[in-house]
Amino acid sequence: MPQPTHPLSQADRQLLLGQTIAPTADDGSGSPSMPAALSEGRYEDLLRSPAAKAIFGTDLEDGAAVDPTFAPADLGPYVTDLVLSYIQAQGTSAWTEITLIGAACLSAFVQTNWTGPEFPLDPAGLLPRSLAERWKESFTTTTPLVLEEGMDKHEIGRRAYAAHVYLGVKQSEERAQLDRVLLRQLSVDGEDAYSMAPRPMYLYLARLLLVDIPSADDIRLTERDGATPMAHWWSARALLIQQSLLDYPSQTLMDQIIGHFAKAKQLLPPSPASDSALQSVDAKGSVQAVPMLGDDSEMPSFESPAVDPAQSVAGNGIPLTSASMAPDSHEWDAVAAADRDLWARYLLEVGVVYSQHQMPLDSKKCFIQAQAASGLQWEMTGAKGKRTRFQSSDITQLVLLAKSAARASGGNTNSEGQLPEALALNDDTLLEKIKFTDSAVEEHAEQEHLQVTDECILLALCLNVQNENPTHGLTSELMRPFVARVLEQPTNWSVYTMGLLLRSRLEMAKTRTAERATLQLQALVDQITHPLPSAQEAGAAERLQYLYALSLPSQWEFERELANQFMAMGVIRSALDIYERLGMWDEVVSCYVLLEQNEVALRIINEQLALYPDSSKLWCVLGDLKREPEHWRHAWEISGQRYAR
Repeated sequence: MPQPTHPLSQADRQLLLGQTIAPTADDGSGSPSMPAALSEGRYEDLLRSPAAKAIFGTDLEDGAAVDPTFAPADLGPYVTDLVLSYIQAQGTSAWTEITLIGAACLSAFVQTNWTGPEFPLDPAGLLPRSLAERWKESFTTTTPLVLEEGMDKHEIGRRAYAAHVYLGVKQSEERAQLDRVLLRQLSVDGEDAYSMAPRPMYLYLARLLLVDIPSADDIRLTERDGATPMAHWWSARALLIQQSLLDYPSQTLMDQIIGHFAKAKQLLPPSPASDSALQSVDAKGSVQAVPMLGDDSEMPSFESPAVDPAQSVAGNGIPLTSASMAPDSHEWDAVAAADRDLWARYLLEVGVVYSQHQMPLDSKKCFIQAQAASGLQWEMTGAKGKRTRFQSSDITQLVLLAKSAARASGGNTNSEGQLPEALALNDDTLLEKIKFTDSAVEEHAEQEHLQVTDECILLALCLNVQNENPTHGLTSELMRPFVARVLEQPTNWSVYTMGLLLRSRLEMAKTRTAERATLQLQALVDQITHPLPSAQEAGAAERLQYLYALSLPSQWEFERELANQFMAMGVIRSALDIYERLGMWDEVVSCYVLLEQNEVALRIINEQLALYPDSSKLWCVLGDLKREPEHWRHAWEISGQRYAR
């Protein structure tokens, strides 16, 4: 197999895997502190660096920077001109700095909308003073919130809205207009970007620096690829986050994401999966046809290696039988451990892309190959145990046994900050967890510490079970052991959050666990914004380290799930308050219809159409409300015959 044209450097690998880089790491940029700042979650330092100030015009004199008639639509050409001028002055090596700054913009957006803690820098502050003053946020403050002693921390997130970047808080008219224009430019294939996502400028700038500016010219793209090989991987991540702003998958974004991942694959070291992980890329760099959304029968299948004979785990006599193990990883033995980690992350992220675009067969192929690369072994089996306090006889319960491959460097670290709180069940009948008769089952989970990447793989396989099966009690029972195994030993903030979210989803359907599920969801929503002392918080770097390898919802999707649970419990008014604050007008209309207030729903939709007259979704909601087909036809026409709700 030919070696990659521009192999990834050690600093590139560490950045992609979320590992901390020493400040002296040489990435060829001439600014050793930039990759270190990105790896440590110090995105503000990167965005205030001399390179960032040059490409955003932060320090330009007002007269030389912008015209008085500068409009939000002019932001893209303005930044593009500055970037090209910077490259001309600094040479092609400037692409490394541009890529790092684009990754910092992306991370700042994700920190604001996905993980927290609150990011202190207003994106308008990156621009010249006149634009920063015109477009500044009107509700943010850097003053810490003083907490009363003994206050319930789950109440903190629901108070002092004026002190933090909260969803639904009103901006000045100038800033609101800017956000509307940028979100309109982030809309794809007739799908509107979520209209109330805070600070969309960060994502817009990330896309400009990572995708649009380099891709506008073949020579420019070749120069960028030669200077910073990791750029395509970051470009795919930026487009995946853009897809997360849309209600439904976009074929255009799917093609672009797979194209960037296919080019990133060419830079990875040789491995057993390298020829079948993605569509091949020809000599000119053009990607072969990508399957249409929802059609995963055309994808090249992975070659599943033969499975080893049964073996025991940790010497406790509990077998991992070959019948239920994933492909054997022995053919990966010749691959260096660092290369296997990189491939496992790559295949896992590609699988998440397929999963997000509703292609479960292809995502499963990627997850299985990621498992082989990582060396994870697991088995779903049965063991005698009890679920209730008064159960007199043991019955067979599903349990998942898992073992990570040995790593010479350890590869697994505990969280340095406070993890999300897992609420206790406190039920008078159900046990907190299954009590197995054979103590070796529980000892196995205590002794076998999983790598964090392996926990991500188990959660991905758990979601794949849901995607491949109907909503049913049996499906929930198959998913539950995956979640229970990951929650046994929390090590990372994002992974533990995802595990608790999946547990809450599984518990919502049962009356004895629905209350814990709802309270747990509320706690997960609050943790993103509640202002614990920084010394106790899990840092931004830890929260984002595995985010792209998980299907972790955005903040507004978390709150939507909470509101949906309120609706299921019949608490319509509480759900309506959340939907209105989040601007989820489809759900708002449904609530008002249930409350028999159709005239209020009609007034709200008309007000939103005055702000977003080209929103296909709003015209469809109006058609649903008035039962008039011409509104649906109008939505179809203004979307260019693409929005088929």
